[in-house]
Amino acid sequence: MKKTFSRISLIVVILLAAAACQQSPAVPAESSEPVPEQEQMPAVITADNAAALKSVYSVSVSNGFVLAKWTEDSTAIWIVDPESATLYDSTSGEQIAKFAPGEYTTVYDVSPDGKTVAYSHDGLEIHLFDVSTQTDILSIVPDFDFSDAFFNTDGTLLGTPSLLDIKIVLWDTANGGETGSLSGFGTAAPVYSAKFGTDGKTLLWFSRGTVQPMDISTQEMGPTLSHEDFVTSRQISPDGKVIGTTAAGMVGDEYQPVLTLWDADSGEILRQNANPSYFSSIAFSPDSSLLAIGTETGVLLFTVPHGDEVFSFDSTEVINSIAFSPNGVKLITCGNEGTINIYAVNE
Repeated sequence: MKKTFSRISLIVVILLAAAACQQSPAVPAESSEPVPEQEQMPAVITADNAAALKSVYSVSVSNGFVLAKWTEDSTAIWIVDPESATLYDSTSGEQIAKFAPGEYTTVYDVSPDGKTVAYSHDGLEIHLFDVSTQTDILSIVPDFDFSDAFFNTDGTLLGTPSLLDIKIVLWDTANGGETGSLSGFGTAAPVYSAKFGTDGKTLLWFSRGTVQPMDISTQEMGPTLSHEDFVTSRQISPDGKVIGTTAAGMVGDEYQPVLTLWDADSGEILRQNANPSYFSSIAFSPDSSLLAIGTETGVLLFTVPHGDEVFSFDSTEVINSIAFSPNGVKLITCGNEGTINIYAVNE
């Protein structure tokens, strides 16, 4: 009897196990919470997609001349006129901070980190103003007459061109101390200026029809780039290989505005493009593959170094400032009547 009961128990266990194996696997219950959508990354502007550029933001911020300068992280934009500087969010257009001391004040430059304005009340003393705390953080008093002040690419230095000697005196923006000077540019004209290149290694000297690059670390002068007329804009590509300049000159039998692309090392002319309307501003893309040009009537985009036009669009204002965002996904233009437009690729 006991043996029979044991056999029956064993058969029951085997049948239950077999039934369990034949059951369908459990299906997890669906979650009621929505799955977040993956945010699509904006496209970097290239020669292949430049024709898909569309205005994504437009606003009138002034009745006159303004310049645009991106912060190094591409999240904000400085809009600068001679007497004020305002920082805007580059996506929403919301104002982040503003420096507006009123008339009789000259705004020289704004820092790439979106924090500091270099300005002067009297042309004798340079103040660095923190827009987040709305206070001056230090003052620089050069012992010479100067014509300008400008930050280097990482904001650690401020350069001031001396009107007594052809040199750029450098100041530490952390403590206001003088750190040295750059010289070696020769010009018969006493009027000159300079700017730090976007490559972070070059200083571009400029006087009337002459542009000349300098290696900042060695102070070695590069080739002299001579033009037939006054240079209206100049820029070196972020990779340091190409210099773009605009000036009027003879093309065939006609005198007209000309864009010239130069080899930065040799001074060889790589390409020249004539245009019926005045060239007013210039900007390289961060990867050095494109050049955006502002004109009296709109914007032109060319490949680098070949100078082939890939796209153009019209404007009702003279484009007096143009700049790619450091991440390469947006292009900003400022018109001479104070209108700002931001463009991105609409795919």
